Amino acid sequence: MQVISIHVGAKQSLDLGRRTVTTGIFKQTAPGRVTVTTMGLEGDVICDRRHHGGKDQAVYVYTDEDYAFWKRQYRQAFAPGSFGENLRVSGLDAASLSVGDALIFPDLTLEVTGPRIPCAVLGAAIDQKQFALAFQKAARPGFYCRVLTPGTVGAGDGYRLEASGPERASLLAVYRANYDPPDQNTLTRLLALPIDRRTRNRFKAKLASLA
Repeated sequence: MQVISIHVGAKQSLDLGRRTVTTGIFKQTAPGRVTVTTMGLEGDVICDRRHHGGKDQAVYVYTDEDYAFWKRQYRQAFAPGSFGENLRVSGLDAASLSVGDALIFPDLTLEVTGPRIPCAVLGAAIDQKQFALAFQKAARPGFYCRVLTPGTVGAGDGYRLEASGPERASLLAVYRANYDPPDQNTLTRLLALPIDRRTRNRFKAKLASLA
């Protein structure tokens, strides 16, 4: 279980249909060790703060195993940072994660807060037809983290996974609840987890509509 690479993004323009948006989704590999605060990686730009970033979505992680999946799907290699991730890690089955699990690095501790929900910006950034839909269907969303212990991280760092407490729900259960209509019991159970604020707000609104 190891950090493969670290990525930060600068502000760039991206054509999105008939409009142009600014985005930090295009990530470049950062050399050396990178400082990570409770708000994310030093030098990483967040342009759309309504939908991205903040303490609950400070770091986005994608796995080497998911990179291998997309390479098989499209028969091409994807450059590091292609999916807008901050950390690319190996040795982890993201589907087995639960919200609240911790990734413990030598000088940094992260807590899993929820899956990434693909958007039009991701679809436009990846040069493949209808990629946002393919990403959704593949159910390989990667995951956001909050920073429990700020510090630094570098390529080659090892890490270990520490499972959360007895109240668990898989990352994919949270992901699917964004698309499949969950019942009140499911929503209540998911809201008891340390999910990110944006997901929490969506689930609370849905629960209120079912009352």
